[in-house]
Amino acid sequence: MSTSQKSEKKAHICPPSTAIHPSDRWESLFVYSFICKFTNLRHKIEGLESPMDLENALLEKEPNSILSQLLVHFITNLKPQTRNLSMDQISATVASVLSEYFKSSERTIFWDEERKANLDPFEGLEGGFFATNWDFKLKILRQLVELQLSHAPEVKGTIDRAWGVVHNKHKKNQTTAVPLDPTDPKSQESLQILPIGQDYQRKRYWISDDSPRVYVSTNPWKITATFRTISSTREEYVATIEDLKRSTPPEKGQKRTKLELAHLALITALEGRIEAIDAEIGRVQRVRKKIEQRRLLYAQAEVRQTRTRRQTQKPDYVYNNDMDSEDDGADEYSYQEEGDPDEEYDQQPLNGTTAPRRGRGKAGPSIVVPRRSGRTSAVNGNGKRESSSDSWLWRGERRSSRLGGPDLPLDVEPSRKRARTEESMTSSHSNEIPPPNNHGVSHGIRVKTAGAAALKPTEIALEQIAGKKKSKFWVYAVEPMPGAPPPAPLDPPLTADEPASSNGNGHKVNGNGHYASRSPRTNGQSDAGIYDKSLEGSLSPMNSA
Repeated sequence: MSTSQKSEKKAHICPPSTAIHPSDRWESLFVYSFICKFTNLRHKIEGLESPMDLENALLEKEPNSILSQLLVHFITNLKPQTRNLSMDQISATVASVLSEYFKSSERTIFWDEERKANLDPFEGLEGGFFATNWDFKLKILRQLVELQLSHAPEVKGTIDRAWGVVHNKHKKNQTTAVPLDPTDPKSQESLQILPIGQDYQRKRYWISDDSPRVYVSTNPWKITATFRTISSTREEYVATIEDLKRSTPPEKGQKRTKLELAHLALITALEGRIEAIDAEIGRVQRVRKKIEQRRLLYAQAEVRQTRTRRQTQKPDYVYNNDMDSEDDGADEYSYQEEGDPDEEYDQQPLNGTTAPRRGRGKAGPSIVVPRRSGRTSAVNGNGKRESSSDSWLWRGERRSSRLGGPDLPLDVEPSRKRARTEESMTSSHSNEIPPPNNHGVSHGIRVKTAGAAALKPTEIALEQIAGKKKSKFWVYAVEPMPGAPPPAPLDPPLTADEPASSNGNGHKVNGNGHYASRSPRTNGQSDAGIYDKSLEGSLSPMNSA
């Protein structure tokens, strides 16, 4: 019995690259070509206009907008609902999304043959994605591109349309896809990365866009294949064409070999791109010039000081009243030096001449008084404006002579009015008519004689009655029984230093102009008490003195 052991096939492992710059790695061409063919980020991301811009972004060890926006777009294609895509959180988001794919059995560039599993490159990484070297960043970008080609629905749909792949052919509503035009940017010919040609030494020449960047490699199907950049500028591009022309093998027979024909076709293809390269270089220069101008404006805006609206000179509005003159300065705006805000009023004519009214008729010689605002005068420490020193002498009103008012002498002070007081109202020296007296006295109580609260002729006022409380806000109006004599209150004696006088109603008042208080007799029982049980009272509001 013979035993046979199945030999495991070894994986295709490429030797590690010895490149010291991203331009000498084929992954740079792979990632940039994906950006150009499957996305519109080259015209959307500011600063990403050529393969050199991507390589410079990889060399930086700090967060930059180019790599950050690339990562955001790649992650969104794989996980449309992903959040936390800001520049300070994108590194953790990339690690989280990739860890999900690394847990599957799908082999990635981080596959370990011994463990038979994918290794997480972010495990134990300090500083995040942007703090790593350019080799690590390039590998992560390559892995994200490969995952999009395999799992992103939008990218897979673009590939299926270009190659004419139709899913679910057994369904009736599915029709055969029409091949796209080769000039279409989403066609099969445009999406493929093919060399532009090869020389007689079987070296392949690669390009990615209309830039002067040219890559050269040996047979890409061999493990020992090499890859490097030979041109990045227009001068290097022209020099490459000249080198190819010098290395063209001489014609030995009537018919050239396939390698010689391919060499000549490469030279022709490279020369045909010079015009497009010139146009692309001009476009990139214009775009970078705009970016530089925008950054300069941002820098100037940061150091620019804000200007206030306060003016050192206040505007003076001058209106010329001579409307028919040819050189009139009507409604002319001019600046004048600041002066005293009250100076304009001191310059007005005080000798009886006034400025004429505005009109279209011929006017004689007139004095043009400028209208100036006095709101810009100085203010005190408390925020209030300081008044003039002679403002307490001036009691008149300032009026414009242009309004057609009467000519009044401005130096005459108007008459002062005397303040109306109680003494001035009762004084015999006052020329004013005193107000009518609507109050009277009933049983020593001052009550109203007019209005809704006035006593009737048959009623008398009492301060308090039986069963009712006394208040200083009202009195009781009672009506005596028919046939009962009304009480006759007596006047209290007056002191010697308080002479009594009589007012117009026959009542006595004291020296202060107030009514003298009165009290009923005390003959065992007050007069008010006699009528307590026989009087019917009603409340009546009163205005106590």
